[in-house]
Amino acid sequence: MDKIKRKYFEICIGLGPKESGNDYWMCICGVREPTIQEAERFCAADVALYGGHVLGVYPIDLNTARACYDFERADRWPVFGL
Repeated sequence: MDKIKRKYFEICIGLGPKESGNDYWMCICGVREPTIQEAERFCAADVALYGGHVLGVYPIDLNTARACYDFERADRWPVFGL
């Protein structure tokens, strides 16, 4: 099976309309960058858990993702766009 080129994105979930200090940030992987609406659907369980909605989607490199997020189970993360 071909190895899929994964990209990493920070997702900001909050009450918005703008980001604030009370927002929840998470990292997802995907084969392309999701739109706000796609991220909202992809992260629906987290959005429901934390309340609010997706305020932003930001590409980050693998080194930043590994430095800022727990990658212990990254091999089991769902991949956006598959």
